[in-house]
Amino acid sequence: MSDPRHGTLRDYLRLLRASRSLIVVLVVLCGVAAAAFSFGQEKRYVSVAQLSFQEIGQSNAIAGVAAAQTQTAAQLAAQGAETVLSDEVLLRAQKGLPSAVPIGDLRKSIRVDVDTASNLVKVEAGSPDARLAAGLANAVATGAVAIQTDAERTRFRKAADRVEGQLEQLRRGRGGDTGALALGFADRIATLRTLSVNATPSRVAERAAVPEAPASPKPLRDTVFGMVVGFLLGVLIAFVRDSLDRRLRDSQEIQDEFDLPVLGFIRNNALGHAGAVANGSGPMTEQDVESFRILRTNLEFLDVDRPPRSIVVTSPLPGEGKSTVAASVALSFAAAGRRTLLVECDLRRPCLAKRLPVDSEPGLSDYLSGRVDPEAILQVVSRPEDTGLADGEGGRQVNGRADLVVITAGASTDHPAELLGSDRFRTFIEEVSGAYEIVVVDTPPVLSVADTLEILPLVEGVLVCIRADQTTRDQARAFKEALGRLPARSAGLVITGLKPGRESDYGYYSYAYPDKR
Repeated sequence: MSDPRHGTLRDYLRLLRASRSLIVVLVVLCGVAAAAFSFGQEKRYVSVAQLSFQEIGQSNAIAGVAAAQTQTAAQLAAQGAETVLSDEVLLRAQKGLPSAVPIGDLRKSIRVDVDTASNLVKVEAGSPDARLAAGLANAVATGAVAIQTDAERTRFRKAADRVEGQLEQLRRGRGGDTGALALGFADRIATLRTLSVNATPSRVAERAAVPEAPASPKPLRDTVFGMVVGFLLGVLIAFVRDSLDRRLRDSQEIQDEFDLPVLGFIRNNALGHAGAVANGSGPMTEQDVESFRILRTNLEFLDVDRPPRSIVVTSPLPGEGKSTVAASVALSFAAAGRRTLLVECDLRRPCLAKRLPVDSEPGLSDYLSGRVDPEAILQVVSRPEDTGLADGEGGRQVNGRADLVVITAGASTDHPAELLGSDRFRTFIEEVSGAYEIVVVDTPPVLSVADTLEILPLVEGVLVCIRADQTTRDQARAFKEALGRLPARSAGLVITGLKPGRESDYGYYSYAYPDKR
């Protein structure tokens, strides 16, 4: 069977709500850790200078050399960036600094970025000292401009010297008579001499300013980033944990796993009680009593043609609320005026005598062992109408009371399975099923002992109690396999143990939390 745990947004929200404590803790821890790490870092200031590189192809043509192909702004910037971190530039920048900075440290402190949208190169310098950061950026930028400018002007000066040499050779060859040709050479020499003084292939487009605030660390940014990481980590852990968790979480999962209809929902506060009967834990609230009225009604419509008159209440494992459900639904049937018998067949761990005003002995085990007559084990729980269980459905009541007949487990026995599998017990079930309108049988958990499997073929209906967030998928499948070997019976589920705030996950309607206005 597929395991669709997160099919809707509501499923995801349920998971996040269930894991909110873990997520909050991780958000706080990661945020605090990020803030502590950030405050522990040394401050670092960053300053940026910008260089502009210009096309020099025209100057090459004037100098009498092959003109380079016209370059794009991005190509100019890329070529210029290559020279910025050269040893020659860094050595020159080093000399311009007020204090000696090793070349290695200077190279590590400088980063060069090319702005592909223009002919600009950004020289970014970082240092714990704001003024030093600006000085580094300006020194490197100025050094790169100076070296490139010197190289370009030297090239033009050499070109002028070369043209002058050509003119001198021409004069000697012609005996000093060069005429108009000499004027052309002189013009060209004058241009080259001008370029050797004024050529500016690059310039500092923007000097670096002293930064007012450090670029790092940024405690606020780092703290927020740490909290985001903590949130994502918490969500990841929540999903991993949930995917590995085999427990059945909501009504849809439980219904799909057992392939049975859900007849009722019982809150966690109701477990350990028996209807509105006051015991050591006190009576149930009216809201919880109402949930058993709903369960009783759904049981009556479980099989419209043949409503079950004898019903086993069981569960896969202990602690799932079966005894609470058995006693409370029996009281609800009695309150509706139905002749109702509650039989405690859990001979190993009986508990009804602690929850109802009845004696623990004599009981079923005493009768099945032949020690007492049937009349001796019948006990009556009388309920006045003002307890809230007589719900005004117009049912038959005895002497104005809603009475429930109870048979407890009786004296402890060493062979309960044999007693429940005996012909005497089979005859007992047949007789009480004919004498009472409803017989509710509280049985041991199916997966713990074999007692319940002896009883199931003798009754008409099965009520399976499943505790939310406790029963696992493996237990559910083992339970289904055990029931699959027995004759088919009308069966339904009761989901127990609903915790405050989780009712909506199970489609539960309750007025347990009224609007206080």
